[in-house]
Amino acid sequence: MMDRGIVEILFGQKIDYDLLNDTLFEFPVGTTTRCAITHPSIHFFNQLPLLVGIQTLMSALLAFPLYKLNVQITKKKNGVLSAVFTFLIALPAACYEPIYIIRLFDIHHIGLRMVLMTFPLIGGLRVLESYFGFVPAIPAKNWNNYFAYMSCPFIVKFDEHKQEPKRVSLQYFQQQLQIAGTYFIYTGLLMSLLWHYDWELFEVESNVNSFDHSLRELISWKHLMNNYFMALILSLGLKQSTVGVSLLYSLVFGYETEDVVLSPMTKSQSPSEFWGRQWNVAVHLGLKNGVFKPIRYLTNSKLMGVLAAFVVSGIIHEYVNLVIFSRTGIEFKWKYMIFFGYNACLLFAEHTFGSIEIVQNIVSKLPKPLITALVLCTALPVAHLFTGDWIVHGYFDAVMYAEPTILCRSL
Repeated sequence: MMDRGIVEILFGQKIDYDLLNDTLFEFPVGTTTRCAITHPSIHFFNQLPLLVGIQTLMSALLAFPLYKLNVQITKKKNGVLSAVFTFLIALPAACYEPIYIIRLFDIHHIGLRMVLMTFPLIGGLRVLESYFGFVPAIPAKNWNNYFAYMSCPFIVKFDEHKQEPKRVSLQYFQQQLQIAGTYFIYTGLLMSLLWHYDWELFEVESNVNSFDHSLRELISWKHLMNNYFMALILSLGLKQSTVGVSLLYSLVFGYETEDVVLSPMTKSQSPSEFWGRQWNVAVHLGLKNGVFKPIRYLTNSKLMGVLAAFVVSGIIHEYVNLVIFSRTGIEFKWKYMIFFGYNACLLFAEHTFGSIEIVQNIVSKLPKPLITALVLCTALPVAHLFTGDWIVHGYFDAVMYAEPTILCRSL
């Protein structure tokens, strides 16, 4: 066990104090309100790189045995040793690692706990894809490529011509820093607004994390707008955090990374594009190579592959909830299974009806922003199943310690 003195030095400062204690400056608004511009928690950003480093190290440690046992052997030749290592060592290690680190360092902060999810989510899915033989061609080409691929918390960029990881440039760092800074500000401003309304801008009847919404409530504009703003915060925050963590990887390893989040809330033209090419591409690729392709190969059914991917995605997110909210007494109610099951039905409907000529003709005549709005409206009625517990159990309150915010309170 690590010496408790070292743990106290590294993680002794718990990030649970009043945000208004971290102010850059304060100003009055009228005679009854105090406002302040707060800065991100120094303690949060002191602890963040160490946790990112642990996730990267764990993935890198798995790279060599996975490459030797799985990647260099075709999916038809996997032996007992490969199966034992994959399912009895690598996958359990990926699932238990964040729990062990949380206990070792006594990590309370929900945002820092979320950082520890990169290894079980991305690394775990890459373990599966290696066993079933669906590692992308360039990473599987040689050991150096695979090491760069596995050690990256998200998606390392490969040079298609040279067939190797793409080296960073000054221009790349400048571009990524600009993106991270822009989303840093966007996320902070939106969180500042919604924080004052307890994360629900519009008042609705049912509790945000309940199953008690009537059909009328599910399709009411207030409910849809509340869910839209929370989905927007998740999108902005995920973009900001993945760019920031990827920058740390690029600084250490010297390789560029791919964008993980593109523009899901403004450019998605179908449910499949939203989940497959816009929202969290790293998890999508992991599910595609680690679940969808193996199940499609084993069952000869694309539909079964899609259903399996959404089921696994639901299970993964249930696991994430249980880990990051273990101190808050969260109840296990299969909300993510329902949410992702519903979205699997949307993809099935798109696959069934999207190829009909009259549907294609109608869609081709609609403005793209309207199509995006319609795509979002198909999922927004049940989006509270994803975000509701995160609101109630303090995820967004915790993330505010990583953002610049403008907060106001009555005197």
